[in-house]
Amino acid sequence: MIVLTSTTLISVVSVAAAVAGVLAYVYALRRTNQTAAREEALALAETRRQTVNELRRRVAALEHSQRQARAHYRKRIRELEEAAEQSRRDAREQAYQAQRLYILALEESLTQVREELEKAPPDVEGALARIRELLAPGELRSNAN
Repeated sequence: MIVLTSTTLISVVSVAAAVAGVLAYVYALRRTNQTAAREEALALAETRRQTVNELRRRVAALEHSQRQARAHYRKRIRELEEAAEQSRRDAREQAYQAQRLYILALEESLTQVREELEKAPPDVEGALARIRELLAPGELRSNAN
C-alpha cells in the first residue's frame, strides 16, 4: 500500500503543478508560434497583393502610354504623308509653270522669226540668227540630240 504523507502529498501536487505549468507553457508557446506563423503568412499575402496591384497599375499605365504613342505616331504619319503629297503637287505645279514659261518664250521667239520672215524684204539672216540663238547650248533644245 502506498502511504501518503503530507510531505509526499505536497511533493506530488507540486510536481503535478510543475508538469501542468510546463505543459501549459509548451501549449501556449505552440499557439504563439502558430499565431506568429499565421500573422507572417497574412503579412506576406498582403505584401503580394500590394505588389500585384502595383504591377497591374504599372501595366495599365504602360498600355495607356502605348495607346497614346500609337495614336500620336499614326497622326504624325498622316501629317507626313499629307506633306509629301503636297510636295509632289507643288513640284508638279512648278514643273507645269516652268513648262508654260518655256512654251511662252518659244512662242515669242517663233513669232519674232515669223515676223522677220514676213517683212518685205524678208530678214532671213535675222531669222536664222534668232533660230541659232534658240538652239545654242544650254537654251531650249529638244532631247533628240
